[in-house]
Parts: sequence; C-alpha cells; structure tokens
Amino acid sequence: IALLLCISACATEYPLTIADTAGREVTFPMPVERVIVTSTDAAEAVVMLGAADKVVGVSDTVQKKSYYFPKLKGKQNIGKWNALDFEMIGEIAKGGEENITRDLVVIGYSYPDKPYGIFGVEKGLAPFENIKAVALEFTKPDNMTRELETLGQILGKEEEASDYINWYNEKSNSVQQAVKGLNMPKVYAEWSSTSDLSTLGSGSGFDGVLSVARGYNIAKSLKGDYPKVGWEWVVTENPDVIIKRQTQSSDQTQIGWESEPSSDTAKLQSVRNELLARSGASGISAVKSDRVYIMDWDVLNGLDQIVGVTYLAKLLHPDVDLDPVAVHKEYLDRIGLEYPEDRTFIYPELSEEKQELSKEK
Repeated sequence: IALLLCISACATEYPLTIADTAGREVTFPMPVERVIVTSTDAAEAVVMLGAADKVVGVSDTVQKKSYYFPKLKGKQNIGKWNALDFEMIGEIAKGGEENITRDLVVIGYSYPDKPYGIFGVEKGLAPFENIKAVALEFTKPDNMTRELETLGQILGKEEEASDYINWYNEKSNSVQQAVKGLNMPKVYAEWSSTSDLSTLGSGSGFDGVLSVARGYNIAKSLKGDYPKVGWEWVVTENPDVIIKRQTQSSDQTQIGWESEPSSDTAKLQSVRNELLARSGASGISAVKSDRVYIMDWDVLNGLDQIVGVTYLAKLLHPDVDLDPVAVHKEYLDRIGLEYPEDRTFIYPELSEEKQELSKEK
C-alpha cells in the first residue's frame, strides 16, 4: 500500500512551484489533498479532472448550482464568491487540529484591482499559516489550456488535464477551420441593462471567444472589460448581430431553459421584446435581419467555453458545418452529466432547417 501511495504522490516532485494567472509564483511543499473553490469556473475544472473528492469548501455560487455539480452537493459553504468567510476557511484548514496541514489550496479569480481578487484573498488568509491561494480563472480562450495544465500539476491530475486539453483543442480547431476566411459580422453583446447599458470590452473573456468564432466586437476599442455605453451609440454602430447575456435564475434546477412553448421562453421573449422596442432599434441591421439573440452565459465561461464558442460560431455563420449540440453532449458526458433534450441555450433557437443543411454538406 505504501508503494502505491508513493507512486501517485511521487509522480510530481515537491516542493512544486507554479505561476498563476495573476503572475504570482506559488510553491506547494507537499501534494494538495484539499481544495476550496470560490467560483463555478474553478469548480467545473476540478470536477472535470476527477478531483471532486478533494473539495472541502465551495462559494455560494457553486452551492446554488448543485444540479450542475452533484458531486459537490453538501460541501461546506465558505461565503459569497466576492466576500469569503476567511474564519470558516481557517476552521476547515485546521480540520479539528491545532496546526494547519499544508495540503490545502484556495482557487480564485485574479482581479488584481478588486478586493475579492487573489491578492485580497491572500490578505484575508494571512492570519492562517500554510493555506495557499492560487488564481486560475478559466474565462479566456488564450489562457484555458495553460490554466488547466497548471491545475493538473497542482492536483496531481496531469493525465486527466492532458486528455481534456486534447479534446478541447480538437473542438477549437474544428471551429477555426469552419469559420476560416468568412466575413466577420459586427456584434454588440449586452452584459447588463439594469440601469446604464454595459457591454464587453477587449479585456473580457467574451471578446476572445467572439474572435475565435470569427465575429467583430463593436466595443473592442472601448476602455475597460465592461464599458458603459448609451443605446444611441449602439444604434450608430449598427451591429449585424445582437447577443444579450442572460444568467440562470436563483431557483434554477436544470441547465439551460425549457424549449418553447414554455414559461422560460415566454420570459426570454419579454426580455427580447424590451430590446426590440428601444428607440431606433428598428433601423439596426441585426433587428432588420432578425438576428437578436439571448444566450445562456454559463456556456461562455469555464471549461465548457468551447461549447459556447461552437454555439456562437453557428449563430454567427449558420451555414458552417458545425454541430454545437453534439459538442455539448460530449462535454456533459465528460463531466458526468446528461444532455437535456428538452432544453435550449440560445433564444430564439437556431434554425433546425439550417442545422440539418449543414449536417448534409
């Protein structure tokens, strides 16, 4: 038994030093056996690598998505994703002992300018010795494979990380080949419309996703990840496609939305109608050509981002030979979930006629 334990633990030499997404060097003196995830994106990555059994604490956002993370159901809540309960994390780390065993890592976002970013987390953990904090975000295509490789090293799951990366690269290459050389439609992505409108700038994960799907972000030159804009600006920019962000409701029990006709799609239609009724909307190319969509934002962040990229490429270029539903099924199978045949992730749903045409080509 001791020999078997050594084989798994000694595969990686310790101390192990990695570079995280915030540019910090983090050294692990011994194998990581306990993990706290502060975001759903990190939770998704840990589960994908087969390390759900190592998770000992989750943020509120992870806890609320128990339908997506059944293996993490019942894990200790460590507060809000942007307001962690550091005292609780300290208690978990002690595990009833006087001293903290150096086998625990807290995975969070980078966000160097935010109090809830990794530097803020590091500061909050300062009173407790031997708790490591690492920034791994899983939100941008450019960082996805590197971050997963790093997580594989930290968790001793290098083979699992390599397997997923190979699949991810295969699907990403399929998208890039399918859209290669095609015209780039101008896209306006609406992040929020609660008060002032906000969109997604060049520093956002969506900008990178849109680029892979061969779309042009009309907010690319604006400052900030989530710049504020006026509707008049959108009208003047005259996008070819409008995509409105929609997140899951707090009482959600399944992924996606129930296909129409349903109460889900009735709500989505109401949201869409509000946008279509705005002053000057009727003159926008996207409205004229009926290319205004609401998208489930969950598939555009985290490891399933490649699923979102495939949906997005099909949305922007309906005639390309891509099958986003098939990719989605493969992804969910990898994470241990079944694809819900009666659910949708884009509203209005992509034309079945066009999808069938693409499959025949």
